[in-house]
Amino acid sequence: MIKHILASALSLSLALGITAVSVQTAFAEDDEDNEVEFTSATITALACAKDAEETGDVDSLISCPPHKAWEGVKDIYTGEPKIVVFDVTEGDYYYIQTSKDSVYYYELLEGYDGSMDASGVIVGKKDGIPVLKLDEYEITPKPKPGFFKGCL
Repeated sequence: MIKHILASALSLSLALGITAVSVQTAFAEDDEDNEVEFTSATITALACAKDAEETGDVDSLISCPPHKAWEGVKDIYTGEPKIVVFDVTEGDYYYIQTSKDSVYYYELLEGYDGSMDASGVIVGKKDGIPVLKLDEYEITPKPKPGFFKGCL
């Protein structure tokens, strides 16, 4: 698909007398604007992300109850949970586009209240929130209670 777009842009640039380098640069700049990379972003419910954004209390993200991810979902058996990834350093949060080539909802649910390191591209918006298609990701689940018991 990208080869087809570049070939079309190249033929158009030759017809208009524009160099191919400027077309490729413009295409690359558009991609760079949509690229996102974050480290240790919190996987949380949309409701908790909005609360953290309004109050500035990002510590509440790691104690967000799981039922908050299902607020506003009509049928929890067929509907999608409202899970976002909150990048604490930037103060932004994103929906994650799930697919067989990327991450599944069950992985996000297993990593809920944990963290995610990822890179990807913004592919659109859903309810005014950017939707991110992940290229690479790693999910670190929240440790279970008593994980450090006996370490001291």
